[in-house]
Amino acid sequence: MIGSLGNIIFQVSTRSVNTFQDLSFTRSANYSEHKIIGKTGLVEFTGLNAGTCSLKMTFDVSLGVNPKKSITELERMLNEHEAALFILDGALVGTGYWVIESLSTNILTVDQFGGISRADVNISLKEYHQ
Repeated sequence: MIGSLGNIIFQVSTRSVNTFQDLSFTRSANYSEHKIIGKTGLVEFTGLNAGTCSLKMTFDVSLGVNPKKSITELERMLNEHEAALFILDGALVGTGYWVIESLSTNILTVDQFGGISRADVNISLKEYHQ
């Protein structure tokens, strides 16, 4: 197992391939500037912002992954504001819990019945502090 985001398992096996691409993280800090007449302002650290991350996943039925099921699970996590554990390489990412801020889905192919055969999903996550 490569890792997981809640119930979405990232793995490569003989039965399925479910991984991600373009994983990026952003960390930032807040600073306030105190103005001083006739002098350079003083900058004061006021705290860290919650981390953000984005990644792309391709769900493909030919790789043993049910695109509709995976997309439905991500939509449920977004709609229910679920803070999910994000694990990579056996370790928690950041504080461990992340929420989905945005989710975009691109249906690439469908089968003869209109079922999703292949889809790309882009998600943006925000670190969740309890």
